[in-house]
Amino acid sequence: MRFILAAFCCILFLTPRPAEAGRPLVTVVNSYHADYLWVQGHNDALRDRLEGTAQLAFFYLDTKRTPPETHQAAAELVWREIDAERPDVLVLADDNAVKFLGRRAMDNGIPVVFLGVNQNPREYLGGLESATGVLERPLYKRSLMFLKEILGPSLKRSLLLFDSGQTARVILDSVFKDRTSLHVGDVVADVRLLCSFAQWREAILQSRKQGYDIILMGLYHNLTDEQGHYVPSEEVMAWTSANTPLPIFGYWDFAVGRGKAVGGLVNSARPQGEAAADLILKILAGAKPGSLYPVTPTAGQFIFSRHELRRWGIKLPESLMETDTPILLVE
Repeated sequence: MRFILAAFCCILFLTPRPAEAGRPLVTVVNSYHADYLWVQGHNDALRDRLEGTAQLAFFYLDTKRTPPETHQAAAELVWREIDAERPDVLVLADDNAVKFLGRRAMDNGIPVVFLGVNQNPREYLGGLESATGVLERPLYKRSLMFLKEILGPSLKRSLLLFDSGQTARVILDSVFKDRTSLHVGDVVADVRLLCSFAQWREAILQSRKQGYDIILMGLYHNLTDEQGHYVPSEEVMAWTSANTPLPIFGYWDFAVGRGKAVGGLVNSARPQGEAAADLILKILAGAKPGSLYPVTPTAGQFIFSRHELRRWGIKLPESLMETDTPILLVE
């Protein structure tokens, strides 16, 4: 516990403090760590949109790589900074930051803009009288419909894998209504939440024998090894790609590429940050947060890996090429 908090303090106090006088302060608290590609995407968008208008300060709760029992203490450290600086707008990125800090900030008169939230934000905040933000809605059912179009009648059963972190549990509750199996057209999707990397590896290796046709990569950032340490997400993805007997598809842009998932209809972090920045600008111009209805940006983007398409012998149909959603091909 002392080691985790000491490491967190280093991240907290090494974060550059705003220096420009006269500009409003926007404090951004990320649920996860600075190296997480999702975090980098929306942080970059916030910087780009707010440059020259506001000062930005960033903090990281690191809740994907640390035990749940440490998250409240991490949030307390950040709250001391928030309370001391009194930002003009507090941005809370992803569910845990909203859960631990949202209501407290609102009760202390600090306007809140959330982003990347999977749960109904009212579950965390009670009401939205001084909050607004951006909802994240991964396109599970719609994505599976398009995969059926790509793979044809051979696709009958799919295995959707998640870790057992807070975000995954929220998704299971809010999107799947706690069901562990559902039908999308004539395709069955079985949902599994796994705690350990050993369980993950077993699920991957047994997937073909259990009658599945594809694997859908949900979240894989909270898996632990035999000693209870968190396994780096890059290691999980690399092992999965190298050892899977079935093609894997993803729901987030960071999961697609050579040595990763084949592709899919994915969510990207940058539109989350851009939409949040637009709300922040309105608040700084005088709008009340409670008057700004939460938004859900974009309908997803098709991203596929050329290498993984070749590896699995998958050809994208012409009908997919003709949709209104452009296809991005990466290596």
